[in-house]
Amino acid sequence: MCGICGVAFSDPGRRVDEPILRRMTDIIRYRGPDSEGFHNGPGIGLGVRRLSIIDLDTGDQPISNEDGTLTLICNGEIYNFVELRERLLAAGHRFRTRSDVEVILHLYEDHGADCVHHLRGMFAFALWDSPRRHLMLARDRLGIKPLHYAITPEALYFGSEMKSILAADCVERRLDLQALKDLFTLGFVVGPKTMLTSIRRLQPGHYLLFKGGDVSLHQYWDVNFPELSSTQARRGADEWAEALREELRESVRIHLRSDVPVGAWLSGGIDSSAIVSMMTRFSHRSIQTVSLAFEYPELDEVGNQPTLNEFPGYTFENQRVTCNAGDFKLFPKALWHCEDISATGIEIPCMLLSRAAARNGKVVLVGEGSDELFGGYQWFRADKILQPLGKLPLSVRRFMLMGPLIPSRWPGASRILLASPRMNITRYTPMIGPARIEILSELFSDNLGAMLGQTVAPDWDLTVPEGFSKWDPFVQLQYYELKIRLPDFILHHMDRTSMAYSLEVRVPFLDHKVVEFCAAIPPSLKLRGLTEKYILRKAMQPLLPREIYHRKKRGLRAPFKQWMRGKLPEFAEELLSASSLRAKGYFKPEIVERMLAQHRAGAKDYGILLIGVLAVQLWDDLFLSNHQRTKAME
Repeated sequence: MCGICGVAFSDPGRRVDEPILRRMTDIIRYRGPDSEGFHNGPGIGLGVRRLSIIDLDTGDQPISNEDGTLTLICNGEIYNFVELRERLLAAGHRFRTRSDVEVILHLYEDHGADCVHHLRGMFAFALWDSPRRHLMLARDRLGIKPLHYAITPEALYFGSEMKSILAADCVERRLDLQALKDLFTLGFVVGPKTMLTSIRRLQPGHYLLFKGGDVSLHQYWDVNFPELSSTQARRGADEWAEALREELRESVRIHLRSDVPVGAWLSGGIDSSAIVSMMTRFSHRSIQTVSLAFEYPELDEVGNQPTLNEFPGYTFENQRVTCNAGDFKLFPKALWHCEDISATGIEIPCMLLSRAAARNGKVVLVGEGSDELFGGYQWFRADKILQPLGKLPLSVRRFMLMGPLIPSRWPGASRILLASPRMNITRYTPMIGPARIEILSELFSDNLGAMLGQTVAPDWDLTVPEGFSKWDPFVQLQYYELKIRLPDFILHHMDRTSMAYSLEVRVPFLDHKVVEFCAAIPPSLKLRGLTEKYILRKAMQPLLPREIYHRKKRGLRAPFKQWMRGKLPEFAEELLSASSLRAKGYFKPEIVERMLAQHRAGAKDYGILLIGVLAVQLWDDLFLSNHQRTKAME
């Protein structure tokens, strides 16, 4: 696990100034505190900070091939490196290290850019091909590891984080208004956008080639689901459950490959409990887990029900940390690390988990990804209920909303009923979006509102595979989840908050072999009736206590509503003041003041909007107005 960055010039003879390359590397030191490395040659400069996990003695980067013509820096882990190494050695390749990422170099020698098809893992890498004078950037299939880039007339700049690119002082710092739309309608920024117009994300399952100023993007992987008429449904539930259990076992087994101890995050639910249960069967070391509790009972999952370690037969150490009102002060540090903000405040609970786990070691396994694979979120149930009503004429659907019941008791249903019956962005947004559009039009300042246009709704949609229209509506929603919310929200914040404390997070559910297997499972076994993740529960029955595999999902949430009603930290009071709001010019001070007063009095729940306003104000301070690292981020 590492942080990587670099510069490739259009002029093949131009060299990168060493102070620039060092600044780009130093600013992400926390991603790799164990060592640093550089490669600086004609037309190319590469920098890396390393967190040593595999091959502690000889695995420093950059790594070159036998004759030095290829140079690699990589962030992540290649879990099938043992098998790949044996195959490559048999083919005559010579290795300089025992590192997992060295296999990429030799695969590239044999297969060129198609080397990515052979890799099983989480990765973002940069490979400089000196004879061809081109740079290859690649990102893993699901987007577990991040990679950003910026293109100028002179060069391509890249980095694990935007901060590396900004440290080179090569790009304009200007807010991307489309990203701001995403933030207040979906709750996060959708790739390839970032909060800055000049910096883009390399999308999951893609690689980029840069040569002489020319840039080309290539998609090498996508998840595909069977058509409604597929015969896969004839496989029995017991057979599916057994096969799923074996797929997960294999994934956990290879995710445990490490030269340092591996721990886990443990909630009270089935996802992380399944991972930890399998870890106890494979690991020869004592497993240390961390659980997060909340001082607010309505959010506290682990305080109200026993975790796996409290059941007979499961003996491992579990540390419990608590998120409380005072943790709101971590918001500046969390935002500094996350860069692309969310309107949820989830960064802070993730920071607390990461900080606690990092005290025990460098690596944890987590249960993220399960809800996307098996339809665990509440909007999968909502869509199943409401999707048939989408076939009714729009006038009928509007009539259904005239009474007070649906709008008051289930406001999200109102927006879904009026949306397109087909799965697209206008249907997906109200399912997961945090705010009502009509409120947003009041909130933004006149100048910003004019720039955003008549509507703040997202003006993009996902390019779906051929045959998408023949998929079951359930898996169409799954595709949107896997391509949008998973990489741009769940995995984005997981990576940033963990690496802030030099912690590697591994995601066995998101091994691409597991993802491809789960895509073939019939929707009726993922959501049976309104029971979410039915097939996973059935698969885990032999491995988990009955109480855990029957538990309903309770997702990790941040207490932003409670924080906004309590005593605000000094930074929040200042940034939400009328003078600060007026100076930055994003929001109408009188509207924010009214919303804050009503929220604090308990008359309205504006918590998610207010945390979004605060995040934008703070982001401006950190990345636009001042953009200097402060004590709050140390």
